[in-house]
Amino acid sequence: MVKLDAFGKVCPMPVIMAKKELQKGEPFSITVDNETAVGNLTRLAKAMGCTLKTDKIDGGWCLEFSAPTAQVKGERKQGTYAVFFNKQTVGTGDDELGHNLAKMMLYTLTQSDELPEYVLLMNGGAKLATEDECAEHLNALIDKGCNVLVCGTCLNYFGITDQCKAGIVSNMYDIVTAMQQVDKVITA
Repeated sequence: MVKLDAFGKVCPMPVIMAKKELQKGEPFSITVDNETAVGNLTRLAKAMGCTLKTDKIDGGWCLEFSAPTAQVKGERKQGTYAVFFNKQTVGTGDDELGHNLAKMMLYTLTQSDELPEYVLLMNGGAKLATEDECAEHLNALIDKGCNVLVCGTCLNYFGITDQCKAGIVSNMYDIVTAMQQVDKVITA
């Protein structure tokens, strides 16, 4: 069995390493030293139909992947879209107005008959998942079947990871993959 060492590697490197190994169609193991990587790799294993054995080891975790049962490359979902927030505001000009517009946009999406497949929060946009009103709207979208991915690197950078109230703390790889799987990406 191939053994990958991802100690010291930050997101999305452990996921990219695992994804490359999954393309070979054989079981493998990967060691990581942070819980974010464990969560990201667990979601990857589930998406690929792999069974996953996770063991705590000295300084981290060892994750053993079975051979994948799903196709490694995601297929484009027809007629779908994602909304990408790379800041806490919608538009430019006045930040207070832009922030209010972001809250209104999230609420309006909850009332839409055509929900986005994904809401993607990165850089300053990750802060939206920490605000009560925005988190309420994001959780309403999740309840209706929307996927909300929040950049874990961004949350860590701003020191607000423990304040995230909505969505999955994710990584660059998952966010880029989500963008590639939909027909269009709307930047707020």
